[in-house]
Amino acid sequence: METKTRTRVPPRKADTTPRTPAVIVTLSALLLLAVSIVGQIAAGADYPTVPPGLVIPLVAAALLIWRANRWTTGLALGVGLFIGVGAILTPNTSDHLSSGDTALIAATVAEVIALTALVIAGSTACLARKGAAGTTAGLARKGARP
Repeated sequence: METKTRTRVPPRKADTTPRTPAVIVTLSALLLLAVSIVGQIAAGADYPTVPPGLVIPLVAAALLIWRANRWTTGLALGVGLFIGVGAILTPNTSDHLSSGDTALIAATVAEVIALTALVIAGSTACLARKGAAGTTAGLARKGARP
């Protein structure tokens, strides 16, 4: 006679970090970046039909809302670096700032501020999450004293 054994699997613990101020600023910077792209399009800037500078930050923000852990904060940092390097290497940013159109200049300044905040806060969020593995909680599990 065959007996089926059922192994009880414990519920999975969420491996997310709490929404620290660095994660909140990173998320806010991603959303500001997307809004600044919409502002540039509304002001008449030339963008593709589906602007990657709008879609990529929104996807990264959705992932960060869904689960704020090391890989999503790292992805958000990567998005900021990727779009920031693109903004520096292409002449669009300097053209927008020298256009004389107030709305386009304001949207471009908002983009630069969002990218700067995204890189700084994203780096802080990644480093804080990486350091969490070596905190006193990790030492307590090993039986060591802090």
